[in-house]
Amino acid sequence: MSVAAELNKGHVAVVFGGGGAIGSACVRAFAEAGARVVSVDIGEDAAARAIEGLDGSHTALACDVTRPEAVVALARRIGAVDSVIYAAGLNADGYVADIDWAVYRQVMAVNLDGAFHVCAAFSPVLCARATGGSIVLLSSTAGLRGEAGGAIYCAGKFGLIGLTESLAAELGAHGVRVNAVCPGNVDSPMLREVAANIATRTGEDASAIWQEMTHAGAASRLITPEEIAASALYLAGPTSAAITGIALRVDAGAMLSL
Repeated sequence: MSVAAELNKGHVAVVFGGGGAIGSACVRAFAEAGARVVSVDIGEDAAARAIEGLDGSHTALACDVTRPEAVVALARRIGAVDSVIYAAGLNADGYVADIDWAVYRQVMAVNLDGAFHVCAAFSPVLCARATGGSIVLLSSTAGLRGEAGGAIYCAGKFGLIGLTESLAAELGAHGVRVNAVCPGNVDSPMLREVAANIATRTGEDASAIWQEMTHAGAASRLITPEEIAASALYLAGPTSAAITGIALRVDAGAMLSL
């Protein structure tokens, strides 16, 4: 039996960042596994694009994850859920001495503060069900290893690992599992933006940087958003019932070459 076939009937999944490359792949993966998906993004149009053409009854909602009261209101509106996937995120590039503090605050507000807001609002909902549940946070290999020029992004993603482990310890007695997925270089608009930003900062050729990113790691290839979604689906399903508090690296062996 496939992992996708093992979601319990009536499973409700909430995907934050549903309009992004990884978020929309998660929306599709959970919907194809039989879940009823709530796709959430800062704009309802972006959230809605992720559920277009999918079989089943799905919902698109707008929410600003940087506002804790908005996330609490969303949790009340949705009601009972089985899994929450946090795939919302922004990137930033630059040396610490040159930080634009407005950019720093914006990235941290979404990547780390938003995850805290979502976990705080939905933890009581999951615990109240008394039948278990799952939270999956999208971190990164940048949350496992620092990079020159990547301090803002790395700090937020490192923070998600700490949140994952701490919340898993808090919610374990309630049968709620919390795990993180740490993608390597994912073939996405965000990664192309990162390559362009690095080129601007260093003066290197953007296409050369892209090729280096493409061939990083033992497998010498990029990760697809669908592969990350499959990992999130696995961690949210009953096959991984004994797994909580981990950071699952999905990087085609990128960290093996360090």
